[in-house]
Amino acid sequence: MAKVCFLDNDITYKLVAFQLFDEAIAISDLQIDKTNLRVLPTAKRVFQGKQKKSGTSPDPVLAEVIELVSSCAYAISDLDDAVTEELTQLKQFQDIHVGEAALIVATRSQTDFLLLSGDKNCMTQLAAIPEQIYKRLCGRVICLEQIILKLIVVKGFVFVRDRVLPMVSCDKSIQICFGFSSSVREENVIAGLNSYINEIRQQAPNLLADL
Repeated sequence: MAKVCFLDNDITYKLVAFQLFDEAIAISDLQIDKTNLRVLPTAKRVFQGKQKKSGTSPDPVLAEVIELVSSCAYAISDLDDAVTEELTQLKQFQDIHVGEAALIVATRSQTDFLLLSGDKNCMTQLAAIPEQIYKRLCGRVICLEQIILKLIVVKGFVFVRDRVLPMVSCDKSIQICFGFSSSVREENVIAGLNSYINEIRQQAPNLLADL
């Protein structure tokens, strides 16, 4: 059965920029259907604002992202007392910005979900949040590096490398792993990706899903 999939703005933009969004959603282990994608209610407005700042020539990546998030349902709409209370609790943590907090709170309405996030700073801080919220997230969070690593297995290293390199500068850790040259060695990229994944696992035990 398909899971509800919550997407933060960061991972949405980067997967589209790498031309890997459809491939990521199609990973069979994730059991995601496009009809079950959920984004922040503010996502479209945020990306439209960035598009306006990009100058007279529209950014094709942002245009694609705007089209994508426009087709997705909202992660959260009703602010009842329980939602407001969780948001208040999460606001106490400096590295959990308002968007990530809203997605985390939105998961309370689902019994089977995944949260795809590109915010490693947030993920490494989650072990400090209230235990009942943390336990709800455990085994249900996927980071960008996990997706890239899985796609190397599924689609092949050359396929992923050639998609990533033209836009590699949009993510610091991916840039460090892949560099800027097609001569980068597969084993070095895999080692780099695993290093970032393991860092999250160490600082936020049991948070990441197995992928």
